[in-house]
Amino acid sequence: MLLDANLLIGAFDHDCENPCHVQARQHMAQLLNDPEIRLAITPLIRYEVLRGIKNIDAKTLTAILNDFEEFDIRERDATRAAEIFRLARKQNVSLDKRQFDLFHCVCAENNRLEFTSQDGDIPRIRKLMSET
Repeated sequence: MLLDANLLIGAFDHDCENPCHVQARQHMAQLLNDPEIRLAITPLIRYEVLRGIKNIDAKTLTAILNDFEEFDIRERDATRAAEIFRLARKQNVSLDKRQFDLFHCVCAENNRLEFTSQDGDIPRIRKLMSET
């Protein structure tokens, strides 16, 4: 299962007054306790998490992230993501090119992983992916 940066940030940089962080922490606890689930990140997700977390030092956070499987991003990931982005533009579907959600969905698909995220645009991206 590919873990989204926002899920990891919410789970590990936990703000108990933020409902999204509470939900992320509960979700991560379930995932970490399930021996059947293989947890993964990409270098890009690592970057987003290291950049986004404020309450954990980088050394501790790096040790946490090192426990997840990390796979390389390849040319086929970039090409497929670009194809879907062009399809979205053609269909007037708004996708923020500065966000990496589309890219992460493609990486998960290409590596036969489920992508777990709290982001609201994932269903829209999955719909586009199913059209190609």
